[in-house]
Amino acid sequence: MEENEALLGPLLTDQSEIKREAIKRRKPFDFVSVKKEKLIQYQAKGWEKDKKLKTKTRLRRPKSIDDRLKNKLWLLFYRMGYHELSQGNDFSVLVKKKGDEDSQRRIDVYAKDDETVLVAECKASETLTKKRITKDIEKFGSLKGVISRTIKQFYGQNFKPKIIWFFVTENIIWAQADIERAAEEKIQIITERELRYYLQISDHLGPASRFQFLAEFLKNQKIPHLSNRILPAIRGTIGGNKFYSFVTTPESLLKISFVNHRSLNDPDGMPTYQRLINRSRMKQIKKFLEGGGYFPTNILVNFTRKITFDTIKKDEEAGITFGYLHLPDRYRSAWIIDGQHRLYGFAQTSKEYRAPNIFVLAFEKMETRGRGKFICHNKP
Repeated sequence: MEENEALLGPLLTDQSEIKREAIKRRKPFDFVSVKKEKLIQYQAKGWEKDKKLKTKTRLRRPKSIDDRLKNKLWLLFYRMGYHELSQGNDFSVLVKKKGDEDSQRRIDVYAKDDETVLVAECKASETLTKKRITKDIEKFGSLKGVISRTIKQFYGQNFKPKIIWFFVTENIIWAQADIERAAEEKIQIITERELRYYLQISDHLGPASRFQFLAEFLKNQKIPHLSNRILPAIRGTIGGNKFYSFVTTPESLLKISFVNHRSLNDPDGMPTYQRLINRSRMKQIKKFLEGGGYFPTNILVNFTRKITFDTIKKDEEAGITFGYLHLPDRYRSAWIIDGQHRLYGFAQTSKEYRAPNIFVLAFEKMETRGRGKFICHNKP
């Protein structure tokens, strides 16, 4: 156990401890309790009196810009429902390089769910400034391989996550060369503008925002757990558009779905989310599902990728074909046209409620704008 902890940590996995950490990170101040003889020493370092205790004085000091940035990012991952998160500011990963002594690499923010791991480095400035961070990006990029190996060693070789690497900044104007370098290293960039937007989305969608977030950063990448998912289905046409009718689990559909066709970092996208998804409606649906409710109606989606369908039998008179549909196994491959509240209501529940089948009516690469052939009122 101790050997495993040396690989990666300190890590929070208990939900009550994660909630306590979230409370601490929301506070704008750091707190410390000191004895009277140390007051002047601490006050000289910027601490101010907050509360007189029985034998000590509690002091407070505004958190640094770096810590505020880390906390905002950590809280984003927390709101998105990640169930393993880094603790405090001393989280580190063991770095083993051939020919070098083992060392610990500090990671600013770390999060994990069943299929993905998020690893982030943060850098902030008190004032808006142009700053070259090429060396930071290159160093971070050079450690991706060894950090990835340590993560897999920690969880076991059967865990093969999608690891997303982030460089998160505040008040730093990125040089074009650094943007290009980050892209070469496959490191995702989040500035304060995008972070603010993602926090708004997570506040609005709750845990469902994780699926939107992953759809953005893992677009078109394979989802290992959905590989070779084959479902009985009916294929036909409506208004000249090919459709498929089938059942699948909310758990599977959530992973490949997205609501808005706009990019998450589009500042005009947030009002669209608010129109399409009502937070109180999702809460009502969560309560309905946990009370034993179910939906006998279709979730309506549009597959953005060409579908593989194995024909079993055709009914020429009815104009339909019976067969097997290969469910897309890529992130962001199913745009939810209608039924987003029902589907994202499932995202608020525990896994047991996301296991039973739901009805899906799916179109294939249907033109969604400019043709005037399809009407959707975005009802829940």
